[in-house]
Amino acid sequence: MTRIMRLRSVLVLGLAATALVGAVTSASAQGAQPGSRDAHVVNSSDPGLIELYSTPEPGQIGPMNWDGAIGGWGPGSFESRHWADNDYTEIQFIGCTMFGATGKSAGVKLWQSIPLSFDKDMGMQTYYNCFTGPDASTRAYWSAYYANGDQRYFTIPQLNGPEYTRATVPVKRVYVDTALAD
Repeated sequence: MTRIMRLRSVLVLGLAATALVGAVTSASAQGAQPGSRDAHVVNSSDPGLIELYSTPEPGQIGPMNWDGAIGGWGPGSFESRHWADNDYTEIQFIGCTMFGATGKSAGVKLWQSIPLSFDKDMGMQTYYNCFTGPDASTRAYWSAYYANGDQRYFTIPQLNGPEYTRATVPVKRVYVDTALAD
């Protein structure tokens, strides 16, 4: 009887240790697996991230809006920095080019960051016109409210439609506007 009790104690201790190690591993941001290829932990030293300005210059876009550039993203390879918003978002690309394929379109997907859960996919819009010239632009907007999160970001999961491609797209200028009144 004592031999069974010892075996049972060893099994319970082993199970408890495994559960604790699993809990610590899953709490680590580096060890967390993304829900999709688009949602992932961003390393600030990754190339291609959008540069954000902490305070706007006089006469520039207000604090809830920002602008930057994209240095060459592939499908699902990066996500933009997060910004505070939970209502209206407008994203404009100016001067899109494509390397590795003939540039025709880019799918831009907006995400709502939900703490301690999977991020909410807010839908994708396809940008065409910004590929027609160095100063050509495409803008799209999303107008929706989702509970449990007030941070948004975007990804580019598709270039030239749903076909897999190794192409990359730099964008000369990106504007994010969170005010419907403009």
